[in-house]
Amino acid sequence: MRANTSVCEIFDRYRYVLIFQTKSVIIIILNDNEVALNKKKKSTWTKRRHARVFALLRPVMRLYFRLRYNFKARPSGLKKGAYLIISNHQTTMDPFLLSLSFRFPVYFVASDDLFNLKVSPLIKYLVAPIPKSKSLCDVAAMMGVLKVIREGGAVGIFPEGNRTVSGGQWEMTDAIAKLAKRLKVPLVIYNVCGGYGTDPRWGHSIRKGRASGGVRRVISAEELSALSNEQLFSIIKDGLAVNDADSGISFRSKKRAEYIERALYTCPVCRGVSSIVSHKYKFRCTNCGTEAVYTEKLSISPEVAGFGRIYEWYEWERKEIVKSVASGLRIEDDGILFRESVKFKKKKKLDGNRVSIDKDNLVIYGGKGEQVFPLDEITALTMVGKKKFNFYCKDKILQVKGNKRFCAIKYVHIFDGLKQADGGNTMEN
Repeated sequence: MRANTSVCEIFDRYRYVLIFQTKSVIIIILNDNEVALNKKKKSTWTKRRHARVFALLRPVMRLYFRLRYNFKARPSGLKKGAYLIISNHQTTMDPFLLSLSFRFPVYFVASDDLFNLKVSPLIKYLVAPIPKSKSLCDVAAMMGVLKVIREGGAVGIFPEGNRTVSGGQWEMTDAIAKLAKRLKVPLVIYNVCGGYGTDPRWGHSIRKGRASGGVRRVISAEELSALSNEQLFSIIKDGLAVNDADSGISFRSKKRAEYIERALYTCPVCRGVSSIVSHKYKFRCTNCGTEAVYTEKLSISPEVAGFGRIYEWYEWERKEIVKSVASGLRIEDDGILFRESVKFKKKKKLDGNRVSIDKDNLVIYGGKGEQVFPLDEITALTMVGKKKFNFYCKDKILQVKGNKRFCAIKYVHIFDGLKQADGGNTMEN
């Protein structure tokens, strides 16, 4: 099975599933039809308290995000019911921003890290997100989605699987189209605009600009059934395409380029890796001295080797780094924290203060020696937050957290690129 299987793809692969819950219910999924047998105790995912919490927090969140992001949510006008709501993914706060357009709770598929916080039990009680391991096939997540839909609830999914680093759209598979057709409920396509310009994933400060969110299109179950998977997938990709750098909106900050090296890690002039440093609104290459300004319009001035946008540079470097590593280059970083992540539990600190990756292995160096993880034994590797990455090896979720200027995405690019070259057909999450 492909390493970065999404929750959407689980529906496509598990046509016949039998799950036993000895004290509650036996659930059988057979040829897209779900049957529940031997019910002893009714257990629902959707609770009345979720609607009450949502109604209580909505005005507070609306004011907070108006003040912090200058964000305005357009009302969807949709009545409460079962929906599959999909959106582009620009910021950490996207689930909250999206929710402001609806007058009913939305149950989001959320990654592991949300369930390793001290407040995780409270979050689970109040809003009941659906837990999902990033980049891995997770049958439990699939069952959670089905359960919410069966109970007449709305499910929220970000098909790209991860927040944009470059401002452009990350790759996704047609599994989201297959899921939408199979659920047989209306598909809601939502757009968050201005989130990347206001709070880019690689940055550390909020910029003054303008952000908004709203429903772009609603496709009924009847319309979905008349579309082929290819037609629907094309509609979804076009519907989720948002790029703030092409919006013409200004995003003001005196420190707007700081930490841009979390996204731009290879100089296109001298091919130096990890040579970019930033300060306030400028950045430069320490190898060749190339310098540029990151403008309020989200452009690079002057252009560097023909690149005037971060997403253009980013697309070039993710291919370039794979060629370099495949040719023998080893990438390494000091000052890391190495941990094991266990769902619903506190992360466990492990021995390790330096990480490296080459064409064969990911290596963690610490006081007790080296820990070598062959790439062919790693199921998936995905970026988490701004400066962390998780990798999945032998049923464990291991995490590398870097310093404030650590670039996690280059490790994802290297791993995915090498896997693709070997025929593994992985992509960014």
